[in-house]
Amino acid sequence: MYRFRTRRVGQLSTHTFNIKFYQGKKPCMIVPYRFLNIYQKVRNVQYGPCYSPVEILVHDKEPSTIYVSAKLKYDLCLNRNVPVHVEINGDNCKFLLSLGVFIAGFEQEPHTLGERTPIFEKMSKSGEQMGFHTIFFGHQHLNQNGTNLNGYQFIDEKWIQTPTKLPSIIYNRIPNRQTEHHPDIIKAKKLIQHHAFLFNQGFFNKWEVHESLIKNPDCSFLLPETVLHPSKQRILSLLNKHPVYIKPIHGSKGDGIIKCLLLKSGELECHYYLNDKPQVNRYRYVESFFSQHFPNGLKGYVAQQGISLFKKGKSPIDFRVHVNKNHKNSWEVTLICAKFAGKGSLTTHVKRGGKLLVLSELFSKEEEKKVSDRLTKMALLVASCLEITKPSVGEIGLDFGIDLEGRIWLFEANSKPGYSVFEHPLIAKQMEEILSFPYKYAFYLFNTRQNK
Repeated sequence: MYRFRTRRVGQLSTHTFNIKFYQGKKPCMIVPYRFLNIYQKVRNVQYGPCYSPVEILVHDKEPSTIYVSAKLKYDLCLNRNVPVHVEINGDNCKFLLSLGVFIAGFEQEPHTLGERTPIFEKMSKSGEQMGFHTIFFGHQHLNQNGTNLNGYQFIDEKWIQTPTKLPSIIYNRIPNRQTEHHPDIIKAKKLIQHHAFLFNQGFFNKWEVHESLIKNPDCSFLLPETVLHPSKQRILSLLNKHPVYIKPIHGSKGDGIIKCLLLKSGELECHYYLNDKPQVNRYRYVESFFSQHFPNGLKGYVAQQGISLFKKGKSPIDFRVHVNKNHKNSWEVTLICAKFAGKGSLTTHVKRGGKLLVLSELFSKEEEKKVSDRLTKMALLVASCLEITKPSVGEIGLDFGIDLEGRIWLFEANSKPGYSVFEHPLIAKQMEEILSFPYKYAFYLFNTRQNK
């Protein structure tokens, strides 16, 4: 049984109650009589993303219990198996929740949480709007058995380190594959998963994504021709039909990609990066190319068909679409933007000099709606297909292309889409709304797990 608690913070009053439900067709909440003075002004109640008007009544039974009507229970998606932590602020009442965000890259002031600190501040504020306390932590902040941590919360515009219990839902935002494969991170993830539910468990493997989609007739038509661990002969065969992109299966953000095309002269032209600078080489002998770039063979790589993309001016364009799970466990498209390749760049990644534009900067209103509707339909389709083999993923970043004939192609799916899209001022205005979706999905997971 949970112990009754009450505390005051500034103008806020916070209490913890056990909760019971009763049959009632109106949205009512019955509180202990001793709290009448605090609760009598309450007119609205919120639980996560759910709101309802409420009528407050009083009882003189158990002093640590509130009674909630069936109508209010339904409106708020409340769960009978958990106590509620209630915060009162004027005529508003919030049932509080906690979300842990597992990250890396901590630094000293002013950016306590590393280069992503401003993003996490916005995220925390977005969660606060829904009654979430957000605790950001790294592997070093967990105690030995993983039940408690000493993480950071953003309170009153300041980062404060506070000891807390490990929240029951954890959002994995480890920034890259190299960090995620570090022994300390692997150990911490095992501890977390023993005591809590971790969503976005890891990065996608390009070939596993391809395999799960190519076997699904609902999605397979979106995929370019792709070969795992290609032989030299297979790459040459592909080059006789179209340009080829060679990519590491565990790569991200354009790292390790080489674009190859066969010239009329018979030479092989290759575009790649060396120390983050774009390079172009031509090889009279194909064997020289393989010896320079793949001396140990092509295991761990995929070769993918190059597509002649739709262009604006001289620049080919692809499209980034973000899909997120909501509080009903349904996918929603939260962001669509276009990406131009930078000068001399073989990809559209922003870190490689690519440029972001929103659709309204590229198309008329009519064209914008057509493109947006088509990409939305395909993104929701792909997310639904991927979910079959990759459960507990709360967000996916999808890279689409549209070829010269108007056909849509899927190039990549990423389980932890980057934050560079927020560098665009119009997208930055949507940041708090977009960053609210991890909390909505966490709300769903919290209720689902508590029902088990």
